[in-house]
Amino acid sequence: MKLVKARREGFNIEVLMDGRDFLARPENWDKPGFLEAVKRAFTMKYDVYGRDGVKRSHVDYDFLHNFILIKRSDGDKQIKIPIFDLYAQRYYIKEKISGFLIWPLVDGGRVRIVVEGEKSISEYALAVSCDDENLEQIILEFTVGYMIRWMSFNIGF
Repeated sequence: MKLVKARREGFNIEVLMDGRDFLARPENWDKPGFLEAVKRAFTMKYDVYGRDGVKRSHVDYDFLHNFILIKRSDGDKQIKIPIFDLYAQRYYIKEKISGFLIWPLVDGGRVRIVVEGEKSISEYALAVSCDDENLEQIILEFTVGYMIRWMSFNIGF
């Protein structure tokens, strides 16, 4: 089981997974200027960096079509909300005010929740626990994408 914790720190998103720190920064975060700062404030495109400063992946949130796009060296993944396919498995995301649940869609079987996310309104943070081998491969980027999605709504919960 993987546990991922993410919190907003200014324009950045700090992520902790398996005792390792990651940092998601807005696209073009290193460009100076007032106009660039305004763009960073409203962007939904983030780059994820490891502790060593090497870029690990790129995460986009598309507000109009409601999906998270994860771009990594091993290929792109699209997480369409509420139903998405990943590695020949179909998943469903049930959202609630305090977080979300994800479970695989299986015909005639019992529902087994494989991912649970909890929002912390006071800290603007997200804690995600994952118990699915398919989703564990992208859970870091999914958490960043969901955090971007939450920040884009900016309604306070």
